[in-house]
Amino acid sequence: MTRLIHSLYEYSILPPYLKKELSMRRELKYVGLLSPLNLPSHPRKAEPIEGELRFGSKGNFGLEITSPCRDCEIMIVDSIKKQGIKYPSYVQYSGPTQKIIDKEDLCPSLSGFVIVGSRNGENPMECLHQIRRKYDNGGTTLIIGPPKGKIIRIVNDCSNKNDLDVNYYNFVPKQGVRDVRAEEALAISLSVLNVIIN
Repeated sequence: MTRLIHSLYEYSILPPYLKKELSMRRELKYVGLLSPLNLPSHPRKAEPIEGELRFGSKGNFGLEITSPCRDCEIMIVDSIKKQGIKYPSYVQYSGPTQKIIDKEDLCPSLSGFVIVGSRNGENPMECLHQIRRKYDNGGTTLIIGPPKGKIIRIVNDCSNKNDLDVNYYNFVPKQGVRDVRAEEALAISLSVLNVIIN
């Protein structure tokens, strides 16, 4: 499943003019049903426009253009003369990353304001001013652990060693199920935190 999602992601972020260079794999059979993305590197018109970004592969930028490189990113600077300059690479957002670590590696990686998602925690919406203030003072680390992973005990041990400001919040009140999957809890917690912080 992970490989399928990765393949679909790679295909989706490619500019339309570079998609034909991909060999069609079985998992990409229905990829044409995906909605087009509105990325800076996906041109809306066939003709060049000043300030437009283009990714190149083997000299293919989707149009005839004078470029200082063959495999790079360029910015169109002259649409009449069809000239581009090399553009510094920018990182495309690909969503939040999940890092699975052993409990021995958890403590050294924690500092400052730490939020732990827990069924026994407070309602974050009732503590939003406190969360926002602490976040503004230096960010936060969000920890979501498996229900039976004893994550609270581990974090408490870390807190005693590292002088952490640990806070427990229930991001899924009245959840109606015995356990919430870690992946679902992560998405829900980040959504709630995004509303609070912004």
